[in-house]
Amino acid sequence: MDTTIILISMIIALAGFTQGLTGFGSALVSVPLLSILVGAQTAVPIAGIFGWLVTLPIVWKMRASIEIKTGLILFAGSIPASFVGAKLLASMPSQYILLTMGGVLVASSIHSMRSTKPLFQKASMPITVGAGFTSGVLGASVGESGPPVIAYTSMQPWSADQTKSTLAFFFMLQMIGANIGFWNEGLITEEVISHVTSALPAFAVGLALGMIGYHLLQKYKIDYHKIVHLFLLFLGCMLIYKNISF
Repeated sequence: MDTTIILISMIIALAGFTQGLTGFGSALVSVPLLSILVGAQTAVPIAGIFGWLVTLPIVWKMRASIEIKTGLILFAGSIPASFVGAKLLASMPSQYILLTMGGVLVASSIHSMRSTKPLFQKASMPITVGAGFTSGVLGASVGESGPPVIAYTSMQPWSADQTKSTLAFFFMLQMIGANIGFWNEGLITEEVISHVTSALPAFAVGLALGMIGYHLLQKYKIDYHKIVHLFLLFLGCMLIYKNISF
């Protein structure tokens, strides 16, 4: 078997595990690694397709916990942004966008870990729409749709199930628009489809293991939100490190 196919399958398995465990992070894990192998214009659509597929079983299993109204508002904000982001993918350098997002992640994570209560007591319409719009632009342009809505939902007074299920619900809807944008821009090529097909078995295994891991976190009452904020802090630092010019 081709080495590239094996490596892509391993990356997709890791992405599936991450999403199954936390409800987010598949693109944050897969896009940087896939870009090394196949380039950003191929990596982002691959991550986009799997980013949609990975949400389906999570949404179905956790449907009773979804904050549907907030998820729909986030999605409404992301719809026009997805098409804007797809237009930017080939022409606009992502460095400064990702640097800014890295800074936001670091600041919001540190605040959330130090704070004794959620930043927001209830969902705010303008902030929710803004988080959705920012997510849509980032998702379609650089494959990093997660940070704005992850940071936003992590600051809500929600349970772990509400946070994870609402994130998965939003990403399920948001990635439909992103993938349509990729298709309209001719980015879903035969190469992309071939890599997606080859990596499907690894994706299924990774997702299943991640969902088992989440169940164990809840069973043993391990602090889900602390894990999420530590992961966000790590991702923020990595985004800054990867995109800063020395």
